[in-house]
Amino acid sequence: MTSDITAVSTSFQPWTARYAKLVAVFLAYGATVHIGNIAGLSGTPWLATPLLWRCMDIALLVFDLVAAVSLWKGLGWSIWFVFGGIILLQFLPYTLLRSYFILKPEDAQTLNGLLGTETILLAVFLVLLWARK
Repeated sequence: MTSDITAVSTSFQPWTARYAKLVAVFLAYGATVHIGNIAGLSGTPWLATPLLWRCMDIALLVFDLVAAVSLWKGLGWSIWFVFGGIILLQFLPYTLLRSYFILKPEDAQTLNGLLGTETILLAVFLVLLWARK
């Protein structure tokens, strides 16, 4: 007897599986960015950044690592984990708490670019999943 999760992971269409691996690479890159922030390689000492930024670095580091590994392995729940994580950890904070993440004018443009990129990544996933049906 197979569970729904197993059925979903084994039913990834070839393009969906390839795209999931590409997104996993982007998420792994994101994890390295958060590690760099924590190590102070971003130009600002990590402990000098606002507490919310530090909390987000840790939360996003964990999310990026779990999401990247699970997508790479083709686990069925990974796609929904990515959707939920991006919505909860990026769209909501970067829209509802936007003023906390903008210390310099260029930060607004960075956030807009990040949200635009995330929207495109999720939209392509939706198209691939919808085309599977």
